Amino acid sequence: MKKLPIFAAAAILTFCGANVHAAGYQLNEYSVTGLGRSFAGAGVVGDDYSALAYNPAGMTLNKQSGVQAGLTMAQLYSKVRNAENKDIKTKMNFGVPLPSAFGQYRINDRMTAGFGIYAPYGLKTRYSRESFLATEGVKSELEIIDFAPAFAFKPIEKLSLGASVIARYIHGKMTNNIPTLVGGGYSDFDLDGWTAAWSVGAMYEFTPQTRLGISYKAKSMQTVKGDHKVSGSAVPYLNGTFYDGKASPDLPQSILVSFYHQPTEKWGLSTSVRWTDWENSFKEFTMSSSAPMFLGTKGKHTVQEEWRKSWTVSFGADYYLNENWTLRAGTAYDQSPVRGKEYRTARIPDSDRIWLSAGASYTNGNFQVDAGYAHLFMKNSTAENSTLPTSHAYYKSYSNMLGVQVQYKF
Repeated sequence: MKKLPIFAAAAILTFCGANVHAAGYQLNEYSVTGLGRSFAGAGVVGDDYSALAYNPAGMTLNKQSGVQAGLTMAQLYSKVRNAENKDIKTKMNFGVPLPSAFGQYRINDRMTAGFGIYAPYGLKTRYSRESFLATEGVKSELEIIDFAPAFAFKPIEKLSLGASVIARYIHGKMTNNIPTLVGGGYSDFDLDGWTAAWSVGAMYEFTPQTRLGISYKAKSMQTVKGDHKVSGSAVPYLNGTFYDGKASPDLPQSILVSFYHQPTEKWGLSTSVRWTDWENSFKEFTMSSSAPMFLGTKGKHTVQEEWRKSWTVSFGADYYLNENWTLRAGTAYDQSPVRGKEYRTARIPDSDRIWLSAGASYTNGNFQVDAGYAHLFMKNSTAENSTLPTSHAYYKSYSNMLGVQVQYKF
């Protein structure tokens, strides 16, 4: 991270919040069939049209052209108490909608083209303006949307290759109370921008029932710009709207390896391993704007994040009950990139989590309806990366996700 506009007199501010879905703020929720097995086998199972978001080579698995649209609702519940005084507490309890849409056109037996709209990263935290964490952050929202055309082909019968070019839109909003020590008031940022990104993938089919895929998503960098409004300050010249805000956030490179095997006609087994290079994308977070500080200098603030590389491992199973119904379940371990409590912030109170999920699909003619549910057990954590010891916080959290998706083949 380079620069993000912010009122430097405020406490620690980031363009990120706690991701309610995956460790760090990377998302997986582009596929409801994938949700039902904790995204094991992502990109190589071939039971919906979302492969281009995970591994574009997997688009060749669908023998029919088609479209799909899905919506996953993610709920975060978190009890938060002051680390020094357990009688001081607050909580978070809200939902976040995650829509996605994909389409594929099978050109011939060897070539497939596709297009997807989905959110590869995203996060949200929300506290009351009266909470003990309000100077650390009141609202943090990050929305990233990829518009991704993709192409896949089979140079030989068992090998598929694919690539996707991406137009990426990023929007962020963050607010916080300004400490009374520097005049008090309220800080409100609204920023957005565009960039380009890309991904490539390969898949090898050992047999029609066994396949292995690997994909790479490149690191992306973008500049976002927007407004910064300061209001309610006791120092008159601090109030106003500042239009020169900008940021250059980095989004990490990642590698995904997925495997699928159907040992019998009734069962399909899958697994995935994902490595994400947060270490080279989120070492520190510098924030600045032309809003004056208490002493009249240009605002600037840096938070040392020192995130590490992280891993996600998932396992899933599908049971093909009959020609109409498929049942599935899965589990995953999602490692947080936050190194420890001294680097964890109120805006990113991220921690390791374990997934348990289940789902089902119903097929009738050219239509398929998918449903999935997951519960995330989050490790209790403490956030001490704060300007004030009175803002150190202890978190007990969990998340629920429920998704529905419709596919149509033609």
